[in-house]
Amino acid sequence: MLSKKLKLIRKELKMSQQAFAEHTDIPQSTIASIEKGTVEYPRIDVLLKLMKLGYSADYLLLEEKEHTPTEEILRNLPEDKLEMHKLFEKALNADSSAIDGLIILLKSLKAKK
Repeated sequence: MLSKKLKLIRKELKMSQQAFAEHTDIPQSTIASIEKGTVEYPRIDVLLKLMKLGYSADYLLLEEKEHTPTEEILRNLPEDKLEMHKLFEKALNADSSAIDGLIILLKSLKAKK
């Protein structure tokens, strides 16, 4: 999901991968890996940089097409995804405990695979 959305965002901004990398301070190799789909879940710092462009974690990581989550979307999220949404929102405000919580949650989700 993120691979398609990242490419769409970059194309909407009319930027090459290199220009987007310079604009977001995300390495071009990371952008290429995400767009190819070899990176399913990006590092937290990468996700936060994308969110600073005005895209919600929900939009970037979930199948929803909305840029901003609506109350209906939030009500229908599974508990772990809702927790992730809340932690990402806190992380945007530089809450270090939220970032630690996200790392723990993402590791637990990865372990379930």
